[in-house]
Amino acid sequence: MVALNKVLIAGRLTRKPELRKTTNGMAVTDLLIALNREFVTTVGEKQQEVCFVDVVVWGKQAENCVSALDCSSPVLVEGRLQLDVWHAKDGEKRCKLRVAAERVQFLERKPVQDRELQGSLS
Repeated sequence: MVALNKVLIAGRLTRKPELRKTTNGMAVTDLLIALNREFVTTVGEKQQEVCFVDVVVWGKQAENCVSALDCSSPVLVEGRLQLDVWHAKDGEKRCKLRVAAERVQFLERKPVQDRELQGSLS
């Protein structure tokens, strides 16, 4: 059986990434990326729709995302689809499909002075 699980998306962040640590100290951050699509309807009207994609980033790459990205930063993400399954407090089974990032490319960087200022405020 042949299987391929590869995702490539480019869009803008909807919020600033925040760094968290797992119980064993691994860095992790979640990105929410807006993907805009323009199209023409069958009657010739231009339309636009937005798809929001959840992305999880781990390790050093997560730390780099937090220090280099801001709300509306453009990114290119290469990764794989991952289904997270858990039980909610009410006992119901919940599922969420998201992208597990293997590589995040910053398409625009914050100015150096902003990163240095942010580092001095931490």
